[in-house]
Amino acid sequence: MTVLCRSLALLAVLPLLVALGGCMSWTPGWEGSPSGTGAAAVGGGTPGPALERAEALFESAGDIVRLRQAIREYETLLPSAPDPGAVLARLSEAHILFGAAYADDKNAKAHAYISGIRYAERAMAGNPAFRRRVEGGESLGDASAELGRAEIRPMLFWVTGVSYYYKECLGGLGHLLQFRWMLRTRQVMERMMELDPAYEHGAVPFSLAIYFIGLPASAGRDLERSAELLAQSVAEAPTSLLARWGRAKYLHVRTGDRSAFREDLEWVLAQDPARAESPLRWNVYFQRDARDLLDRIGSLF
Repeated sequence: MTVLCRSLALLAVLPLLVALGGCMSWTPGWEGSPSGTGAAAVGGGTPGPALERAEALFESAGDIVRLRQAIREYETLLPSAPDPGAVLARLSEAHILFGAAYADDKNAKAHAYISGIRYAERAMAGNPAFRRRVEGGESLGDASAELGRAEIRPMLFWVTGVSYYYKECLGGLGHLLQFRWMLRTRQVMERMMELDPAYEHGAVPFSLAIYFIGLPASAGRDLERSAELLAQSVAEAPTSLLARWGRAKYLHVRTGDRSAFREDLEWVLAQDPARAESPLRWNVYFQRDARDLLDRIGSLF
C-alpha cells in the first residue's frame, strides 16, 4: 500500500476511532452568555429568600432529592441573582456532584459533567481578561493565568468536572486522543496552587495529586509527589473526608497497599458526615463509595 493510500485509509477510519474512544466536545460556557455574568459580576438587588432556600438545600443535600431541589432553586434565581458568579459556581458543583454520586450510566454522567463544566466556564468568563483570551482562541489552560482568587471556585470544579468526564466517560483510545484536556487541567491546578493551596479544605493539592496518579508512566506519573500532595491535603483539613477517601481509592490501589487502603476507608466511615470539614453533600458520597470499595477489596488487590 502506498503512503498516500495508507494516509487515506487512516483518514477514513479516524472518525470511527474517535467515536469508539469518546470525544470531549461541548460549546464553551462563555459562548452565548452575556459579558459580565461570571464570578466578578455583581447584579442588583439583594439575595433574598430564594438564595437562602437554595443554599440551605445545597448544604443539607445528603440525597438525590434535595440535590435536585437545590439545582432547580439555583437555576430559577440565576437570572436575577445579585452575584451571578456565585450561583454559577454552585450550579457547576451541583451538577458535577450529581454525575459522580447519582448518575447511573455513562450518558447521564456525561450530561451532568458537561453541564457543570459549562457553568464553571461561564463563571470564569466573568473575568474580562480571561474572556478576551479564550474568545481570541487561546486554550482555557493558557488563559487561566488571568484568573484570580475570585474565580478559584469555578476553577476547582472545572478541573473536577473535566477529570471525571475524562475518567468515566471515555474509553482507552479516548484517553489517548483527548489527553490535551488533562494537560489543561494541570495548568488550571497550578494556577490555583499559586492563588490559594489551602482553598476548600485541601481540595487543590488533592486534585493535583490525583492528576499525578492518573498519568501514564510514560507521561510522568509520580506517586511520590502524589503522596506528598495528599499528605498536604490531610494537613490542611484534618477532619475532611476527601483526601483519605481519594488516597485509598487512587493511591493505595495503585501502590498495592491493602493495609493503608483499609485504614483510610475505615477512618472515612467512622466520621460524622455532618461535622467533618468537607461538605455533607460530598461526605455522603465519600462514605457510600468507601463501603463499596471495602466490599470489593478482593478484586482491587
